[in-house]
Amino acid sequence: MRYLYADIIATPYSEATCDILTAILNEAGFDSFEMTDTGIKAYILQDNFDEKDFRATLGTIAIPEATFTYTLHQLEDQDWNAEWEQNSFDPILEREFGIRLNPRMAFGSGSHDTTYQLTSLLLKEDFTSQRVLDMGTGTGVLGIAMAKQGAKEVVAIDIDEFSVTNALENFSLNNINNVLVLLGDASAIEGMFDTIVANIHKNILTTDMPIYVQHLMPGGTLIISGFFVDDVPDMQEVATLNKLFTIKTVKKNNWAVIVLRKA
Repeated sequence: MRYLYADIIATPYSEATCDILTAILNEAGFDSFEMTDTGIKAYILQDNFDEKDFRATLGTIAIPEATFTYTLHQLEDQDWNAEWEQNSFDPILEREFGIRLNPRMAFGSGSHDTTYQLTSLLLKEDFTSQRVLDMGTGTGVLGIAMAKQGAKEVVAIDIDEFSVTNALENFSLNNINNVLVLLGDASAIEGMFDTIVANIHKNILTTDMPIYVQHLMPGGTLIISGFFVDDVPDMQEVATLNKLFTIKTVKKNNWAVIVLRKA
């Protein structure tokens, strides 16, 4: 497998702009990111890349007065993994929480605030005897956290085939066998769950929340993240429309997590 990366320059540059860019490109199939002095480097499997779609995605990012330019570069997949593991990968989740990861993806490795927030939160909860769903699983880390806290069955779903493969590897690394990893979007959800966790872009959360609620047990918990603190009122409004009420909100470096309960 071959990787390529887009070296993206954001004008004017800001960390907030790069955070938005990272979140949107993650939903578009990019799985690893590096911050630069002018923007970000976004990595993707070459087989998953379509430059026309990529340009269209950049064109949908509605940040006033912001423009984006980019250059594309090819890498050998093996070389990229080795280089990132050696020079950039920080095993923060293993060091702090005992969760082992095969470092094939930056997004979901704990390097991003939303992943660290959610992992820390989940490892303080009790999922004993629960059937749980990790929607948009990425590396599988959130499913791993719930399994470690007693979940009897974990279902993990992602739209990206590479993520599914990586999640399976990481569940195995952590000796977790009570898991089903599926390729697909929210339409792949089957059955009822006690807890659903979704660390996904705001627009997808808004669209798919009725599906999550449909598969959530009465009194069940929906935990959502992947959006900014400023987006919390909008997400709570969507939750209210879907008959969910807020239990708590957690914030870290402008990113938010909302814990919701179904009546």
